[in-house]
Order: sequence, then structure tokens, then C-alpha cells
Amino acid sequence: MKKIFVTLLVALCTLGVAAAQDLEKATEIYNNAAAAIDNNKAEAIALFEQALDMAGQLGEEGAEIADQCKGIIPKLYIALGKEYVKESNSAGAVEQFQKAIEKGEAFGDADVVEEAKTLIPQLLMAEANQALNAKDYEAAVAGYQKVIDADPANGQAHLRKGQALAAQGKADDAIKAFELASENGQEEAAAKQLSNLYVKKAVACQKAKDMKGALENAQKSTQYVDNANAEKIIGISALSLKQNKVAADGFEAYLSMNPNAADKAQIMYQLGTALVGAGDNAKACGYFKQIAQDAKWGEAARYQITTLKCN
Repeated sequence: MKKIFVTLLVALCTLGVAAAQDLEKATEIYNNAAAAIDNNKAEAIALFEQALDMAGQLGEEGAEIADQCKGIIPKLYIALGKEYVKESNSAGAVEQFQKAIEKGEAFGDADVVEEAKTLIPQLLMAEANQALNAKDYEAAVAGYQKVIDADPANGQAHLRKGQALAAQGKADDAIKAFELASENGQEEAAAKQLSNLYVKKAVACQKAKDMKGALENAQKSTQYVDNANAEKIIGISALSLKQNKVAADGFEAYLSMNPNAADKAQIMYQLGTALVGAGDNAKACGYFKQIAQDAKWGEAARYQITTLKCN
């Protein structure tokens, strides 16, 4: 760190005695600040701030000291913040980085402002991630919100906030978070989360005998990521609502995605029933014939074959 030396005789020749003494004092404080940097950055900052204040009152005569102080103070706040990070003092670190931004903007240090604005979300994100991994979902949500407050376009923070909300059973709030994640560069990951969330909502509706809700949520799930679970729910709920064409399409999609499903025979029977309801007896016969010898569903399938006069 550069030290500044002032010759008292020169100062006395160009300034009044009082002003020269103030310049000498400001120089002394500046040099003490420079000496304190390695051992006590907080003290160094306080001294540089004091030297800056005194030098600023001296006009052009104090300009060199003032400029030097302005050049180092924002950087020292960054350095002190990094020390707090090493000490696991996240709150203290964020406070120092925020001061670095404030001073960097005031003194025209764009590099410091950019670095601090990058470090704050990174630090807050790491803290929130720890809470999420520890399944402290309330703390995780609060942590990710701090990241978002600092960086509203942080898609990862929106995504993980949604995961924490979903884990708390706050589905509607989680959906909003995932939608914001999608708008901020996390389209694929957010789509998977939204698809899973709507499947869970569909299952809950099924259990509550709300087949209309089950159908609507399952269809929303497939709009994000098509999946066998949602297609099966679409088939079952649509069949109960007598939306036979929708049911048939759902069952066929389910079988296409899950050709070796344990409940394949049952789904084929339900698919055949939906096709009959939709007026496609010929296609229904094809499915009934495939399960005619099934131990559980064969008898019902043979009855349908006889009733429909399948060839």
C-alpha cells in the first residue's frame, strides 16, 4: 500500500499553519490505515474513512490523499467480507459486500460493484442450499427469497424456492416459484417440477373423489412433461366423467409409455370400455381379444367380445 509523505516546510510555505497541520494529520492517519490493512481491515477502513473526511475538507491540497482513500476503501470492504465468509459469518459478509457496493458506486469503482453484486447472491445461495439439504424448508424459502431480492433474475433461486415450498405442501406457491424459474432460464428443470406437482395434485383430487379436478391437473402435468402417471389418471378420471375419447387417448398413451405395466390387462379392459363408449367397437374388440385369457380380466373381456359380436 502506497504511503504518502508531506514535508512540513513545503506545507507551511503553501498553506496556512492550521491547514498544514490538518494535512499532516490526514497524511499520518492515511499511513496508519495503510499499515493496518494486513492485520485489521476493519480498523484500516475506519482510518481511511477518517483520512478521507479530513482530506476532503482541504480541497486541492488534500486531493491526493482523498483519491487514494477512494481507491482503497471499496476494495477493503470486499476483502473484509471475504474474511467473514471464511469465518462462516454470512450476515457480516453480506453487510460488508453491501457497503462495498455503496462505496464503489459513490467512488466510481465499477469493478468492485460488479464483484460484490456477484458475491452476495452466491453467498446467500450457499446458505439457502444448506438449509434445503438439511430439510429446514422454512429457512430455505427465506434464504432463497434473499437471493431473489438481491438478484430477481436468479432462476436457480426461484427453482429451489419452489422445491422447498413443494416439500412444505404449499403447492400453489411452489407453482408460482417454478413459473418464475422457467421465465429466468430454468425452463427444462421447472417443467419437470411443475409436471410432478400437477400429478400430485391430480392424485389428491382422485383420493377426494374429485374426478374433474384429477383430469384437469393430470392434463396440466402432460403440458409440461408428458408422463405415464398423468396419462393413466387422465384415462381413469375421463372414463368416470364419460369423456370416452379423452379416456381412450389417455389409456393408449399410458400403454405406449409403459408397455410392460403390471396393470396392463386392467388398462386394456378400461381402454376397450372407453372405445365402446366412443363408438369405436372394432378397435375395442382388438383390446378385449388381447386379454381374453387373462386370469383376472379374461371373463369380463370374453363377455364384451360376445356382446359386441367381435369377429
